[in-house]
Amino acid sequence: MTLGALPCARSSRQRHLLSQEDTMQVRQAVHDFISALELTTAERTAASDQHKFLRDGLASRLEIEPDHYPFLTGSYARSTAIRPLKDIDLFCVLKRTPVLDPAISSPMDALKTVREALEDQYSGKTADPQNRSVNISFSITGIAYDVVPAFLDKGNSEIFWIPDLQAKTWIRSNPRIHERLSVEANEAAGNELKPLTKAVKHWNRRQPDGARLRSFHIEVMIWDVLVAKPDNRLDGLIQTFEGLASRVLLDTPDPAALGPHINQGMTDAEKTAAKTRLSQAAATLKEARDLAQAGHTERAHYLLYGIFGDPYPEKGKEGRSIVTGVSASLPSAPDGHGSRFG
Repeated sequence: MTLGALPCARSSRQRHLLSQEDTMQVRQAVHDFISALELTTAERTAASDQHKFLRDGLASRLEIEPDHYPFLTGSYARSTAIRPLKDIDLFCVLKRTPVLDPAISSPMDALKTVREALEDQYSGKTADPQNRSVNISFSITGIAYDVVPAFLDKGNSEIFWIPDLQAKTWIRSNPRIHERLSVEANEAAGNELKPLTKAVKHWNRRQPDGARLRSFHIEVMIWDVLVAKPDNRLDGLIQTFEGLASRVLLDTPDPAALGPHINQGMTDAEKTAAKTRLSQAAATLKEARDLAQAGHTERAHYLLYGIFGDPYPEKGKEGRSIVTGVSASLPSAPDGHGSRFG
């Protein structure tokens, strides 16, 4: 009886080892996908050279606070920008003058001042005022810059006043606090928060017009959702999307406790729609994990490529789905093990 049971036991061990191999292949593909979102050395160099020229040009054309040379903010400064690199935020702290001061000037006055400086520096280009910044884009690098005019608070050097054109007023801000909190949140999550944030941002870019969440809104919500290091990045994505699906229903105050809510203006209907999209992504990720554990790597890759598209490294093949959480037996045979990712 014992001898007769050996082949079955050996087969069970083999199935377990193959399942582990399939799961590792899919996890590696997820890891490679997220790594591919990182800016290349060439992209960083181009962005750095361009922003330095832009910064120096603004400093020579505007009256800048001497202790606050124009500095980078936003996702690029927080190391959460993804490829292709689109917008880089530049904070430009201006001196208060008799003709330009938030106490007497409108938000548009400051935006026009920055626009004129940019168009003088880049003859022939058009700079476009936005809600809180002035945008200028460059076709050669494909990078655009959002230049935010700011003024120091008279009583607190840690607070800046920036324009809010839609609200027709000035609001308080401190992007350096945001940057510090981003570093702390990433460290608490074992340095996995920023890579996973980039994956969610990439997914967000693929959503339809009008359905995308604000990039910074995503970041701040993930600070609340991912508070410890996940076992692996696939599990981390599942945890993150599931957490975001609940978190998006709540208001998101400015982490610096200075400005308006980060999700200001987002309606209840928009929150509910975002919850649905995030929940669907989480469910698909879980199904892909279950497929991988059952040896169906091609179908797992197919689902993951469907969520993320390029640069996820494997397109996989469509096949019959499984019920999430049930992966012990499937009607079709597991995929082969000859390829890199199954």
